[in-house]
Amino acid sequence: MDEDVRELLERRRYSQALERLLELYENKVFRMALAFLRNPARAEEVTQDTFLKLWQALPGYNGRASPGTWLYAIARNTCLSAVRSEAYRKTVALDAQHDPPASSVFSGDPELARCIERLPDVQREVITLFYLEEKRVEEVARMLDLPEGTVKSHLYRARLALAAMMKE
Repeated sequence: MDEDVRELLERRRYSQALERLLELYENKVFRMALAFLRNPARAEEVTQDTFLKLWQALPGYNGRASPGTWLYAIARNTCLSAVRSEAYRKTVALDAQHDPPASSVFSGDPELARCIERLPDVQREVITLFYLEEKRVEEVARMLDLPEGTVKSHLYRARLALAAMMKE
């Protein structure tokens, strides 16, 4: 998969490479954004922003990481920027009600979805990438710019926390 994209990038066929990356990763990037933002409309915006940033960065691709890993790094940074910017301008109407958690991200048990949302950000990211995106520990480490041992520790702690929350 990524080999196709890498070859297109080496031949400077950026529009074809972008199309292939969209085919392969659009839904995964959206699910990552939804896990971060917990708002489908905002996640769509961030997904579009991610692919726009990718389009602008394609000529600078240096081949050190696979195109998918590179895209996830761009997506993660775009999500983090969106989360930070929303924290600055967060307002809530006085009569606003709390929305239920975005359990569509964690297709399955809604209780598990609520528990995952209660995890610290880094543990939620690691759990999402490892279990929901089915990434290997090495890939998660590269995507989050963490040592593999740290990723394993976060996975272990997140599993312990989830088990404790499920018993509550």
